[in-house]
Amino acid sequence: MVVKRSPVQHVARPEPPESLAALVAANERLQRFAAELAGEQQRAQVERSWLRTMIDQVPDYLYIKDKDARFVIANRAVAADLGHGDPNTLIGKSDLDVHPPQLARRYYEDDMSVIRGEKALIDHEEYVVRPDGTQLWLSTSKLPLRNPEGQIIGLVCSARDITEQRRTQAHIHFLAYHDSLTGLPNRAQFERDLAGLAGRAAEGVPATLVLIDLDRFKHINDTLGHVAGDDLLRQLANRLFQLVGPAGTLARVGGDEFAILLSGPAAGAAESMCRAIQLQLGRPFRLFDDPAFITASFGIAPWQPGSDAFSMLREADIALYEAKARGRGRWEVFTPPMAETVEEKRRIEQDLRRALDTGGELRLEYQPIFATDGRTVAGAEALVRWEHPERGRLAPDVFIGVAEERGLIERLGEWVLEEACRMLARTTIPWVAVNVSPVELRSRRFVDRVIEQLRQLGIDPARLQLEITEGVLLDTSEATEAGLTRLRTAGIRLALDDFGTGYSSLNYLRRYNVDKLKIDRSFVGQLGQSSDAEVIVRTIIDLARSLNMKVTAEGVATEQQRDYLVARGCHELQGYLLSQPLPLEAFLEFTGIAA
Repeated sequence: MVVKRSPVQHVARPEPPESLAALVAANERLQRFAAELAGEQQRAQVERSWLRTMIDQVPDYLYIKDKDARFVIANRAVAADLGHGDPNTLIGKSDLDVHPPQLARRYYEDDMSVIRGEKALIDHEEYVVRPDGTQLWLSTSKLPLRNPEGQIIGLVCSARDITEQRRTQAHIHFLAYHDSLTGLPNRAQFERDLAGLAGRAAEGVPATLVLIDLDRFKHINDTLGHVAGDDLLRQLANRLFQLVGPAGTLARVGGDEFAILLSGPAAGAAESMCRAIQLQLGRPFRLFDDPAFITASFGIAPWQPGSDAFSMLREADIALYEAKARGRGRWEVFTPPMAETVEEKRRIEQDLRRALDTGGELRLEYQPIFATDGRTVAGAEALVRWEHPERGRLAPDVFIGVAEERGLIERLGEWVLEEACRMLARTTIPWVAVNVSPVELRSRRFVDRVIEQLRQLGIDPARLQLEITEGVLLDTSEATEAGLTRLRTAGIRLALDDFGTGYSSLNYLRRYNVDKLKIDRSFVGQLGQSSDAEVIVRTIIDLARSLNMKVTAEGVATEQQRDYLVARGCHELQGYLLSQPLPLEAFLEFTGIAA
């Protein structure tokens, strides 16, 4: 049976009501919004992750605190230094939870001043203490954190570790204010400390300044070298540091100068301190495994009403100078008359400079030196005289020492040498003696000048006799040795002045081929009165004879002295018994020497 199918008929769907269409549209929008929101949340999570990664990679401290100064967010650098591996463990904690109480209170006060809007901290230096006790210095900036309405809701902070920078700055400061050789405060720091000391003294706190200067330290450098000299200074600094201790402040203020600042009760014990230092200096220092000794002079300046740092330093300098002048190895306490002495020397220095510049006030006089017959002129000693326009004639003892101290001795010596050489060129005198300072002998320029002066005037070098002191022979510096050797090689004669008052060695006499010994007037003046003086004079004459040297006796004032010296074999006599020093024309007339 065949069934016939009817064709399919399509029935149109009915249109949804208007409210349903709106609901569908709303649902579609909601689905799109949900998708967008999910994307934004995902992006926000990614961005937060990126932000966390970024701030955790920053080596500086970064954190935010709420208005109660509790951590809201912190990076890994903060957490690590505060002993928290995970930065999230800091959230909600305050400084009291992570810092020692004293530091925490200080940080809290700073934080609250920022949160209250009182101030912002920019590059503020502070430190934190790690759990292991180490200390870090930070350069911190803290700013208020505001919401969109402008209200302060906390603070944001960044801090950089400047510990190494602080160490470098501290090291630079240490180098600027400390001596690199001894580690002691240097002159710059000393002057700051002295100003503070004087300021406290003005408020009633007793204060004393002690200056220490090593005696003849240059001899150590010249004989053993600067390495040995530096070693001695280090050893001495250690001894002084142990002695001074907390009672005062020790500084190295010059090459071989130290200073001690004493305040409070210790200020009255300055002399006891100097005595203790002297006892320490009595113990040998070890230089190249050999013992070495040195002495020191001290100048003490107690604070006086009206004093300041400058006047205390000046007074200590004056007292130190006085200690040196009185024989070294001692201390002197400043007194006002000492200042008068220094002022007098300052005036002499100024006037001597003027005299050397003008050349009209200085004169040379010549004291004849006779053979033992008392009639034959063997030679003469040139002696400088100063006719001061206001003070009259000044004795050499008044100005020679000042010239040596103030750096004028070379100029004065140059003038004397030129005048003496002119006299040699003008007359037939056998020889003229000129006194030479140790300072001059250390100058290569001096030796060159002597040799050139003789060459220009055509003078036989043997007619010039240079008188040196025993201290020159003890100065074994290369400059002095070379100078003496060149002078002897040139044919110039050397006489050892004031022999018997120093510490000359026979080796030195032989090494430098000294031609003559001059017996000091202090021994000659005691002949006939002191058996010790007679023994010394006799010994000197016998020594000279054994070394094939001549002997001149200075300061012969009586016939008894002359007779004793002649009988003992002295070669030459010099003194007021025979003639006083004379101006050139009077000298030529008295001696009959042809011009």
